[in-house]
Amino acid sequence: MIAYIIRRILGAVPLILLVLVINFIILQLAPGDPVFLFIQGGAGTTAEYVQQVRERLGLDRPMGEQLLVFILNIFRGELGFSHFYQQPVAALIMERLPITFLLVILSTIFASVAGILLGIFAGTRPYSAVDRINTVVAVLGYSIPTFWLGQLLIIAFSVRLNILPTGGIPMHFTGGGGFLDWLRHLVLPVLSLGFIQLALAARVMRASTLEVLGMDYILSARAKGLKESVILFKHALRNAVLPVLTVISVNFAFQFTGAMIIETVYSWPGLGRLMFESVYRRDYPVLMGLLIVTSVGVIVINLITDLLYAYIDPRIVYE
Repeated sequence: MIAYIIRRILGAVPLILLVLVINFIILQLAPGDPVFLFIQGGAGTTAEYVQQVRERLGLDRPMGEQLLVFILNIFRGELGFSHFYQQPVAALIMERLPITFLLVILSTIFASVAGILLGIFAGTRPYSAVDRINTVVAVLGYSIPTFWLGQLLIIAFSVRLNILPTGGIPMHFTGGGGFLDWLRHLVLPVLSLGFIQLALAARVMRASTLEVLGMDYILSARAKGLKESVILFKHALRNAVLPVLTVISVNFAFQFTGAMIIETVYSWPGLGRLMFESVYRRDYPVLMGLLIVTSVGVIVINLITDLLYAYIDPRIVYE
């Protein structure tokens, strides 16, 4: 297992470099000049000053040289310096990473637990009322855009009922309600971000449960007189949950993309909103730093998923 983990980590290095090169080229070819955005449109400035700013930011160098300098800085542990925020990219990301990580983790836990439970109930009671509810949730989850769902929740729970805040986040746990105030601000973003993943997990869990319950070893367990709860949770669930783990791990990466929209809707000061603002401001160092964090996060999540596979299913052996 240790040798497998080492190979996965070593194999991830060229993959991350390829992702960085492709995205660096795309950002360089994107329309817009970051220098004019940096100096607020360049009104009232001379061409000499614009050129000085371009040289100071390193944007006067050829694209290949800029890419080489960026990669060498990564190997030295440096992610660059933000053009707009005027601070190191690493410090900027680390400041906002816990906020986004908290949102993504809570939405994933909510979607996974609720989706698995709903899928189990629907799979063990096909064509029942629970199964129909599962179908409705799946259709709504696939159909409703995340940003629109967020606005609907704000209108319902913040504007109409006035029981939850419209957005933002408390700066400290103490004062203004403390930890409970944090929870109130988390409810709507977590629901909005996790609803689509909940729908997908519920449908996959339902199909997997139906498939596993129809296998021969389940029939043998019933013939032995085992309780239905023992058959379901001890024998069927471990096999039925494997496809759901794959879905959750794959969607975990998309949660960061969805977080960019949700954080904008709810004024959530995390990585998603930082990426949105950096795209608008053409802040290339911040965007590349965020791509590194996202790429590494996806690889780590996929590795953890493979290890969970081996833990849940002893038949899986990595060599």
